[in-house]
Amino acid sequence: MTLDLAQLRAAISGYFFGKEIRSYTAISSTQDYAISVAETDPCSHGTVIVSDSQLFGHGRRGRKWISPPGGLWFSVVTKQDMKASSCIFLSYAMSLAVCETISRNFHVEGYIKWPNDILLKTKKVAGILISSAVQGMDLEYCVVGAGINLNSKPKGLKGSTSLIDHTKQSSIGLEPFLASVLILFNHYYDEIMAGNWGLVTNRWKFRCPMMGKRVKVLLNGVQLDGLASDIDSNGSLILITTGGGKVLISDAQDVTIENQIIKQ
Repeated sequence: MTLDLAQLRAAISGYFFGKEIRSYTAISSTQDYAISVAETDPCSHGTVIVSDSQLFGHGRRGRKWISPPGGLWFSVVTKQDMKASSCIFLSYAMSLAVCETISRNFHVEGYIKWPNDILLKTKKVAGILISSAVQGMDLEYCVVGAGINLNSKPKGLKGSTSLIDHTKQSSIGLEPFLASVLILFNHYYDEIMAGNWGLVTNRWKFRCPMMGKRVKVLLNGVQLDGLASDIDSNGSLILITTGGGKVLISDAQDVTIENQIIKQ
């Protein structure tokens, strides 16, 4: 299944993200390539790198991301003047764009698992990856990547699913799905640039069923029990422990929600 660039460009005409689209049959990693574009091209803001498959796709903390044909693997370059702390909001924007594309077009509710996974019920259908470079307090660039299992899922990988398995369709078109994601990302990006952080954050938390629930967090080999009360401005999970203490969680191996272990 190869992306039809003409169809995609027609669908996102007039929107900034996707003003330049570089499409490949196979690439090492859309994220790595987009980073090289961001670092070498001062006019690359809005560029999208997309590939039918990735040879060495990777997720958070360097974990391998299996990326076969049939999925949607892409990265977006942002280079506008922003504070370095804005990166987390760009992650929220992409998570929301993916979730809302799924719910609006397929009547399947997508949920966000802190910090970067998209779930259908309890299984992972997509992940968001952020890579950035900063100078002082300012952001030089931020590359927002997404890997979405649309028509296929990694073989033998427990806890994953494919969107096609939750619909009655024979296949899901890459072009309309990506167009919807880019349009929604564009919308939330504009909200961020306008300073509407609260709107984006509140919609993200609405899509994150972990908020307000009892959870178990495995952090550096130690299990912490408590209430997932909120997220802070840096994207850390605010955990109120059973003893009443407050712990900020920025990284974890496992998160247990309602007796179900979901690995990041």
